[in-house]
Amino acid sequence: MRIVALALLCTLALLGSSAPAEAARSPRYSPRSGLVFNNPRGTAGQKLAIITTLNRSIDVAPKGSTIRMAQFLFDIDSTAKKLVAAHRRGVNVQMIIDSKPSPQTKLLIRELKQNRRAKSFVVRCTASCMAGGTSVMHAKFFMFSTAGDAKLVSMISSANPYTGNTFNSWNNLHTIVGNRTIYRSLKKYFVDMLADKNQPNYFRATVSGKTKLYFFPRRAKAGSNKIPLLNELRHVSCTGAAKGYGRNGRTVIRVANWGWTSRRRDVADQIWKLHNRGCVVEVIENSGRSNQRLIRSLLRRSPKHGYIPVYDAWVDRNRDGTGEYYNHHKVLTVNGVWFGHKNMKIVYTGSQNLSGVGVVANNDILMRVHDDRTYNAYNRQLNLIRDKYTKNVTASVLVARRGVAEPPTADSDGTSSGHPSDEVESVLDR
Repeated sequence: MRIVALALLCTLALLGSSAPAEAARSPRYSPRSGLVFNNPRGTAGQKLAIITTLNRSIDVAPKGSTIRMAQFLFDIDSTAKKLVAAHRRGVNVQMIIDSKPSPQTKLLIRELKQNRRAKSFVVRCTASCMAGGTSVMHAKFFMFSTAGDAKLVSMISSANPYTGNTFNSWNNLHTIVGNRTIYRSLKKYFVDMLADKNQPNYFRATVSGKTKLYFFPRRAKAGSNKIPLLNELRHVSCTGAAKGYGRNGRTVIRVANWGWTSRRRDVADQIWKLHNRGCVVEVIENSGRSNQRLIRSLLRRSPKHGYIPVYDAWVDRNRDGTGEYYNHHKVLTVNGVWFGHKNMKIVYTGSQNLSGVGVVANNDILMRVHDDRTYNAYNRQLNLIRDKYTKNVTASVLVARRGVAEPPTADSDGTSSGHPSDEVESVLDR
């Protein structure tokens, strides 16, 4: 009996000593495919949800792997320090950044240098990386060749690793793991941007499963079928949705975008036409970053269907032109009849604002996702923002039309106090 007990104790001791060693070899975290939202008015964890996902992935990138990042703004200390630590343990860290260098970017420049032919670097492009003038590198994506036990990790976001996108605005982060087609396409975009070569008609698209990515810039005239979002809205039908889709047989369209300028009146006109045809339409805007004449155009009364509900997420209590809270999603959803199919739930998201430069000259990504669960997640997110954190513009305008003075509208070129023109709107992406 003593021999058996001794053998058992030896076996348990061996198991006990090997388990921690095995745990040490196994990453504590690995990114998984899915969708994360932050909430700037929630708990600390909810505010940091996107940054936490990014930082944890950086932590588990192993020696010899490669991290690639492209973003418009960057000022998060924790992310900068984790990138430095990753580089020092042998990870290749490559970054394209548009904005004027922050202290955090300068830290990374000192660590990674600026030789775009090296394994690690930080680089900036002339204007955008593919077009001149007022264009910018406005894409927001992150790539990990390996993170923990996950391979080929692609992250596409509305958010920069930036204070304003973490603590002041609502954003999303889509993680796609193990999809070679998506990963290679993002890598090609990154490499093509590195060339810093004028390619004003670069546009291309990649489809893999439920996801389609559109890469910009693209030459396109207002109202043309070369504007993907506008073209696809023209294939929405407003009635005949299958059971479980739409609302009472009517297709539902929801829009929430950081900025909506006069150059995208074509999208506003198409959305109003769909409302007039019987689609159920709802809009969340930022009054401080949207052309208010355009917003008023959405508030024309339809003889059969009344007014589009429009909600304002912009909070600027001290009226200094910088939002204390605002929506930074760039999202449009369709639930109902799309390209003749009666049971569709579609999400358009990514980095692209509803602006002139956003759909023409910027380096920007539009992502289309055909997936019920993704749609339902966005629907809950938009409900949260609308119900808890906005004011009803439609109700205010209807009161104004009964005799109360309306607030000033923007000039025809999209400018007024606090309402930027197309030429500067991307620079104000905060």
